[in-house]
Amino acid sequence: MSKPADNVIEVSDTLTLCEYKTGGNKGFWLYDKTRGMNLALRENTETDAFVKALHYYQTRLEEIEEAHDDLAEKITVFISQFPDYDRYQTDDFDEFDI
Repeated sequence: MSKPADNVIEVSDTLTLCEYKTGGNKGFWLYDKTRGMNLALRENTETDAFVKALHYYQTRLEEIEEAHDDLAEKITVFISQFPDYDRYQTDDFDEFDI
């Protein structure tokens, strides 16, 4: 088990910034409780730790947006295979039961 941090700052309810001044863990570590992971490890400054975290989130957002766009396109193609609901509406049938 690693030694306790020399300085711990609770940035928010979900972010903790730790500073280690000696040893193999030397530097700033930024931990995100919502992700359950360190976003920055052994960074030279607090700013470096936050920049690394922002870079992580930007990269992750790009991945998620791309996956979302791919899924939305697949759904559109799938739905386009079916005839329009409006053409088959009658007085006896007012809603789709799915």
